[in-house]
Amino acid sequence: MSGRVAHGEQLGRTLGFPTANIVLRRRPPLAGIFAVEAEIEETHQPVRGVASVGRRPTVKENAAPLLEVHLFDWQQNLYGRHLRVQFLRKLRDEAKYDGLEALRAAIARDAEAAKDYFASHG
Repeated sequence: MSGRVAHGEQLGRTLGFPTANIVLRRRPPLAGIFAVEAEIEETHQPVRGVASVGRRPTVKENAAPLLEVHLFDWQQNLYGRHLRVQFLRKLRDEAKYDGLEALRAAIARDAEAAKDYFASHG
C-alpha cells in the first residue's frame, strides 16, 4: 500500500507511538496489525515498523479505513511525503479496547512483536 502522509488526530504521538497516517479511499484488501517495512520518497531505504490497517474501533465508531504506520527509530516529519508500505507479517486482528491505556499497552506489545519478527528474520 502507498500514499501521502496526512495529518491525523495526533493520538499515536500522545500514546508514545507517533504514526504516519495514510487515508484509504476504498476498502483495504487486508486488515489488522502488521510488521512492515516502509520506503519514504527520495530515501529509497526501507525503515522498519509496525502498522495498523482498519477502522480504529477503540477511538471512533464507523471511522473511515486508515493505514497508520509507526516507524522505529524515525524522528523526521513525514507530512505530505509519499510512503510505500510492504506488509511482512500479520501480528493480529484489529481489536476494540476498554480505553486508551489498554490501547497503548496493546500497541507496545505489537511494537515488541514486530521487533522480535525483525530480530529473527534479519
